[in-house]
Amino acid sequence: MMTSASAEIDNKVAASAGVRASIAEGKDLPILDVGPYLAGVPGALEQLGADVKCIQENLGFFAIVNHGIPQSLIDESFRQTAKLFDISMEEKLRHRVGFHHQGYLPPKSSILKSTAIAEKIAVNTKKDTNAAWLFMRNRSADDPKVLSNVRHRGLNQWPESLPEFRKTLFEYQTSMEKLSLKLLPIYARALGLPADYFDSMFKAPEYYQRCAYYHPEEKMEEGQYALAPHSDGSFLTLLPMTPVPGLQVMTPSKEWLKVSYVKDALIVNTGQILNRLSNDRFIATPHRVVNPPTKRYALTFFFYPDDDANVGPIPACVGPGEKAKYDSRSFYDFFVPYLDDLYHYNDPKFMSEVEPAGAGSK
Repeated sequence: MMTSASAEIDNKVAASAGVRASIAEGKDLPILDVGPYLAGVPGALEQLGADVKCIQENLGFFAIVNHGIPQSLIDESFRQTAKLFDISMEEKLRHRVGFHHQGYLPPKSSILKSTAIAEKIAVNTKKDTNAAWLFMRNRSADDPKVLSNVRHRGLNQWPESLPEFRKTLFEYQTSMEKLSLKLLPIYARALGLPADYFDSMFKAPEYYQRCAYYHPEEKMEEGQYALAPHSDGSFLTLLPMTPVPGLQVMTPSKEWLKVSYVKDALIVNTGQILNRLSNDRFIATPHRVVNPPTKRYALTFFFYPDDDANVGPIPACVGPGEKAKYDSRSFYDFFVPYLDDLYHYNDPKFMSEVEPAGAGSK
């Protein structure tokens, strides 16, 4: 049964005209100003809840401004990430991804595909051209999950030659985590739930940081992508915008929307965790990255609940006469098969040592 707070958001607060128009036109992402909400302005939470409800039921992607993350930190994170991909291949390969999906992923060494969107988009069979460094929550050597060798909960692989990268990225991740926690009440209200509903699921949240480099390829194979169509597995994803184009989002009409640059904005989208929790009310939108015109870097921050949080459908999101469309399981029990389904890089026939020129071939 929905709460009285649910009735308030469903009946009294409508999505703003700008959000409705942006979704209807399908040419640009809706842009939400979260500054008033973060400053505690009365009514700001309810309006954002209504706007996000409309977005998540239709498009699944939007951009936020006045989010409180210093642009100087984002700019420095991009600078350090560019340096990350310019270190020697020898050092990169010392940190190659493996059991924990933490470390360096060479270009053209993996195939990104997901059964979750196979019916919407043809199954990908081509190796993605991007390279990436993958980091989970930073842990110490005496962390119980590290000591127990829990998969994807190991020690991050930091490049020895770039101590400033580690310092900067840790600050970046910490800032993104704090912002993500502040955004949780918006999603709760968007679902008609009390603002603090998700607090118990995020006492020790997990995250996954993907630092990516998209090299402008002179020639792409037919059906090949810089990053193939997929949907995220996150509760929510935060991505600082870059002037270099490449990201495309699938609209409800199954057209590809080319994301336009908005200065100092963060792209926000939700993934399969919130899709499950909402019993399909909030969509996990397919998106892709096409071959960019020049070097493109990305600092994608995937935000997740606690490992032991139940990510089965929220009872209040299962309407009268409906059935739960997903089973009840812990987030961790969802996460491991999600990554195994999405990333296919351990098969030797997909592996390659080829490094594009200008990306660290020293």
